[in-house]
Amino acid sequence: MESLVLISTILAVHVFAWFTPGPLFVLIIRNSLVYSRQSGIWTAVGIAIGNFIHITYSVAGMAFIISASPVTFSVIKFLGVGYLAYLGIKTFLIKAETQKGAPCSGAHKDFSPFQTAKIGFLANILSPKASLFFASIFATVIASGSPFWVVIFLWIAMPLNSFIMASILSIFFTQNKVRSFYANYQHMVNQLLGVLLLALAIMIAIHK
Repeated sequence: MESLVLISTILAVHVFAWFTPGPLFVLIIRNSLVYSRQSGIWTAVGIAIGNFIHITYSVAGMAFIISASPVTFSVIKFLGVGYLAYLGIKTFLIKAETQKGAPCSGAHKDFSPFQTAKIGFLANILSPKASLFFASIFATVIASGSPFWVVIFLWIAMPLNSFIMASILSIFFTQNKVRSFYANYQHMVNQLLGVLLLALAIMIAIHK
């Protein structure tokens, strides 16, 4: 019973974290609106794979090394900042689609599934906050003396949870009404998303 309560609590916290706007939240919206629902969902696949790797090295104790070594932590942190800044600038500079008859499936040429998944994966795996989030979660689980099946269950459930939550966001932001709004105001929306990604990069860079 205690294990089920622990699992439910951790998954609830993870779901809540998805409703707190951050780099991955903005990235899902950006790829879904600017490209397509398929891009949003493949971005979710990349994010889920990134989570699986975060959990893997958290369980193995690598997260402790990262948090204990300022140099290692800083390298990962600024690689992530640089990648977010690159995505922000790229989004800000996207030219608005001028054809009125543009299809609703996406305003711009889509990436391949592999390219889109790679974007989600890199944005996630280079996030030091994600690393520390999973390290703290699994340190708590292991320290509580929970059965190993709980670790295995969360190892699978949390990446799956990320995929589901990110896919829900992608589906919502590719609804016809939402995309119609984007079609009319895409230049402003692209600039806003670009600024948000840049702002998040700066916030992560200056956070100690």
